[in-house]
Amino acid sequence: MKWKKQSGSISAKLFYIYMVLFLVTGIVLFSSFFLRFDHIYRQQADSHMADITDMSAENIRNMEEQIDQFSVSVLTDRVVQENLKIINEKNAVPDAVSEEGSIFNYETEISQQVRGNVFNMEGIISFRIYPREGGEIFVGTTNREYLEYSMTEEAIYEANGASLWGMAGEEHCICMGRAILNLENMEPLGYMVIICKNGYLGNQLSAVSDTYSGKIYLVNDKNAIVTSNEENVLGKTFPYDLRELLREAPQTIKDPVSGEKSYYYIEDAMENGWALVTTVSSSQFWNSILTVAWQMALMLCIVLVVSLILIVVAIQKLLKPVGELLESMSQFGAGKLDSRVEVQTEDEIGQIGEAYNHMADSIQKLMEQVYLLELENKEAEISFLKMQINPHFLYNSLDTISWLGFAAGNEKISEISVALAKILRASIKRADMVTIEEEMQIVKNYLFIQESRFEDKIRVVYQVDEETRGFYMPGFLLQPLVENSIIHGMEQEIKGSCLTISISREGEWVYFQVSDDGKGMEKEQLELLKQQCQGEQGEKGIGLKNVYRRLQLLYGESCEFQIISEPGQGTSISFRIPVIKKQER
Repeated sequence: MKWKKQSGSISAKLFYIYMVLFLVTGIVLFSSFFLRFDHIYRQQADSHMADITDMSAENIRNMEEQIDQFSVSVLTDRVVQENLKIINEKNAVPDAVSEEGSIFNYETEISQQVRGNVFNMEGIISFRIYPREGGEIFVGTTNREYLEYSMTEEAIYEANGASLWGMAGEEHCICMGRAILNLENMEPLGYMVIICKNGYLGNQLSAVSDTYSGKIYLVNDKNAIVTSNEENVLGKTFPYDLRELLREAPQTIKDPVSGEKSYYYIEDAMENGWALVTTVSSSQFWNSILTVAWQMALMLCIVLVVSLILIVVAIQKLLKPVGELLESMSQFGAGKLDSRVEVQTEDEIGQIGEAYNHMADSIQKLMEQVYLLELENKEAEISFLKMQINPHFLYNSLDTISWLGFAAGNEKISEISVALAKILRASIKRADMVTIEEEMQIVKNYLFIQESRFEDKIRVVYQVDEETRGFYMPGFLLQPLVENSIIHGMEQEIKGSCLTISISREGEWVYFQVSDDGKGMEKEQLELLKQQCQGEQGEKGIGLKNVYRRLQLLYGESCEFQIISEPGQGTSISFRIPVIKKQER
């Protein structure tokens, strides 16, 4: 996969990361504070509206209680009771109807009895008593103009002395109707109707709501606005069902007068089921929230500007060592191998600087070593070319000896010369990899020469798996081991000696073993030989050492090179290499 390189400097990336983190943090904090302030001011709105509604409800209850107490004082007044009885009796007798003077006197007596209380009651503009058998007794502060009210005579009597509240006239005055019962038998003697002047309760509400800039609506059970601190809505239908508002509880509604989105609060203000609704425009509270929000935004901007200045300075100071490191690397890459960076910190950048200096030292040392090695290789090539002259000369000389022996009738000399020439030719070719069959031919040529020397005193046993003959192996690994066994293990006790060469395959490995039944070695000699194989010193066992080192270089410890020897029991040398088939050569 080809990776696409990202452009941009580290300082720019750090700056962008800081900006993103700052903006995300600022937005989260701003949103959290904003929501928190909104919740606080919403609670404040609820608290204000609850205060407004409680005080308004208290005023309404006080007036209701005053009117109710006044009506109770009238219906329990002895003069009113007695005169109503007489008026009803006279109206019930047809002959008494013509006696208007006497009925008028009784009505006048009732009027005079309650007149003082009516005039002392603030807000009452009309007070009427209607005897059960007909007629009207009027006491008021205005003319006698009749104002039609919402409750009926039947409803008043059905209330059986309880007060009924409603509205009267086109000006939507508040009125109360109440039956006057005979205190002796609780039979109705008539009923009274009390009418309050328009706007009386509205003025009481205005005195409270002006403090909070809210609107208050008294809504009856028919959803009509009975009174309000806004006069132009009296008698109109309240646009919301109060029961629905209480059940669904939306956060805001539109004010019936201004149409503004407003917070609201509902509280039952009267025993007759009327409810008091208070609204406060949400803009009053949002103005406060927005003021705080602008202040917070200004503070965030100031913090952003100051922090940007600080972060730029911090980034420059932080990345200064990086710039110096890049400069030193550029100089090093241009060939100034002694260029190093001065490390002044112990942080990660300082550690990178230390690692760079160490790497530069290693590279400089390695380049010097490579340069010296190249010189040595050139000298070795020259020496190798010179040395090749001698093997060719020897090969030609052996070929001449072979022909001379053959011409003289001494075939043994000719055969030995041919075997030695084959070994010499293989050493001149010196291929890196040969087949096991080719390696065995080199071993057999060497053993042929040795058998000619020792005649039949050496017996060789070959245990070679046929499938392994075509496998490949590094050349000249077995011949040095065979030579080592003959010279060091069998030469002094050559009579009846046996040399065994084993090659077998096990899985993905080919196992080699060269063993003899010679004199063997003591434990100390064996350890010394192993040390010589692993070290650079020592002239003994040069062939064995070369085999060991070649195996280590090619296969490492996986070759399992082993030397086993016991005094009088002989010596065994074994190793293994991976299976290398012909097509893998």
